[in-house]
Amino acid sequence: MVPHEVDIPQLAQQLKQDGVAYSAPSLESDAQLNEHVAEQLREGDGLAVVDVFVSKAADVRDIAQELYDATDLQTVIVQTPRHVSSVSENYSRADIESTQAQLTPGLNQVDLLERYYAGLEHSSFPMIAIVAAVLILALVFGGLSYRRASQHRETRG
Repeated sequence: MVPHEVDIPQLAQQLKQDGVAYSAPSLESDAQLNEHVAEQLREGDGLAVVDVFVSKAADVRDIAQELYDATDLQTVIVQTPRHVSSVSENYSRADIESTQAQLTPGLNQVDLLERYYAGLEHSSFPMIAIVAAVLILALVFGGLSYRRASQHRETRG
């Protein structure tokens, strides 16, 4: 549940401008800070810093989902004083949750993004390569088994 203090339309508007949004007006108007943080973002990603104390991490994910739905961004990361959560069409839920578990509260936004992206790169599992290798092995062993069974039939018959 999104806390009533969080202004989703205002944050979404900021995210649409440069991928960075702050709920604190003083930070929102700091062009140099916004530019510096925006430089750390990957193409299609956004970061919203919400200065509202949210007790449950699920509520922060709800904020991220609302902002994701309200923007054209591929990934929305939300940082609150206690939690970080994100919603993405590029990264798996498992990779996101594994990465978020490694992030400590109170990081500055540049360090947060650096650790977030490093965690995603580290946790990405080459599932396609593993599935392909298993299929190839299954085909090889299946072919060998068929050949051996055919030879066995010929020698008996």
